Amino acid sequence: MPRPGEPQPVFEGTFFGPNVVVEGNVTGSEPVLIEGTVKGTIRLTGDLRVGTKARIEAKVHAKNVMVEGKLTGDVTADDRVELVAGCTVDGNIKAPKIIVAEGARFRGSVDMGSAKPTLHDAASVLKKG
Repeated sequence: MPRPGEPQPVFEGTFFGPNVVVEGNVTGSEPVLIEGTVKGTIRLTGDLRVGTKARIEAKVHAKNVMVEGKLTGDVTADDRVELVAGCTVDGNIKAPKIIVAEGARFRGSVDMGSAKPTLHDAASVLKKG
């Protein structure tokens, strides 16, 4: 975090401010920071950051998802989902890496992509044994 008097980091991507309301689909390939309200679906090939003032009611898919605000809906990430202290997520999460900070509120299921053994796999293990 920058100290007072130092230049503030510039967000490179699309920013939805706290007074913006989107109802529908948000799609794109660049990083997105949302501080407003989105109802619908969010599908990104880049990163998504749900800011502290954000209120999201959507099915979400992005490369990486960081939640600082309130998100209701299922979240899927290609790489990682991070729930920051003070956030609230009500929905299922699917990602290879999931980070839940102390103080984050989460209700739903977690799928980290572990393959479930099939009947064929079980039979091959029994034959080897």
